[in-house]
Amino acid sequence: MRKYRVHIFLLLIALGIIFYPSFSRKPDQQRLEASTVAATHFLELVDSGQYEQSWEVCGDYVKNEFSKQEWVKQLSAVRSVAGKLLERKQNNYIYTKDSVEAKANIPEGEYMVYFFDSKFQNKDHLSETTTLMLGKDNTWRVAGYFIE
Repeated sequence: MRKYRVHIFLLLIALGIIFYPSFSRKPDQQRLEASTVAATHFLELVDSGQYEQSWEVCGDYVKNEFSKQEWVKQLSAVRSVAGKLLERKQNNYIYTKDSVEAKANIPEGEYMVYFFDSKFQNKDHLSETTTLMLGKDNTWRVAGYFIE
């Protein structure tokens, strides 16, 4: 009987080692709420055509990659093809304390990545991804926006 208890104990330890990283990647409620508010605000700006203002709420990573004029030009082009937003449903999010994609030279930090299924006037189904990074001032700012 003692032999089985040891096996069960070792199995529980192994499962803990395997699944702990998944559970530890959950943000606390305050981080989740603050990042959700920031993502929602950003998407509201984009949806209403306020592209210059959407650039203003982006983090340094976006601002270093795109001038305000380039940002406005690219968003205008993408959103004019898609048309007016009809529906958006969040289908998932990921929280990580690592760089989102090491190959892209993205800085280390805390990130929230939100995934949405969206329906637009000219496109029935598009996927939107909004990535936010927690700044040194404890403010969530957009580090990326993708629509495909």
